[in-house]
Amino acid sequence: MKKLAHCILIGTLATTAFADWDIAGQITAIDPVAHTITLNGNTVIQILPYTKLKGDDCGIFWNDTYGTFADLEIGKFVEADIYPSAPIGAAPQAGVAGAQFVAQEVEWKCFGWMDRKRAY
Repeated sequence: MKKLAHCILIGTLATTAFADWDIAGQITAIDPVAHTITLNGNTVIQILPYTKLKGDDCGIFWNDTYGTFADLEIGKFVEADIYPSAPIGAAPQAGVAGAQFVAQEVEWKCFGWMDRKRAY
């Protein structure tokens, strides 16, 4: 019974250590040299070469499209799947190029002439 409790505890800790977080917000700054974006003025996110940049419903017949770093613009609302740039339990410090987080995926919505879901 004791071994089972230890296995469950270790499994729970390992799962939370490797989990990603979702964050949504408006891009307020872009650093093309360091490949970082800043959301809401205070969250710096590193975009790596393997980061998926996806436009939701942006293609023909509302298919998803995949973009590049150049498709990110100030003012665009995005949702990002992120990981902390420093290991959990390490001293809090900025990671690569001053980033607090590393993005696995960044996604934005597209609004075309058929979309009527705008606030105004």
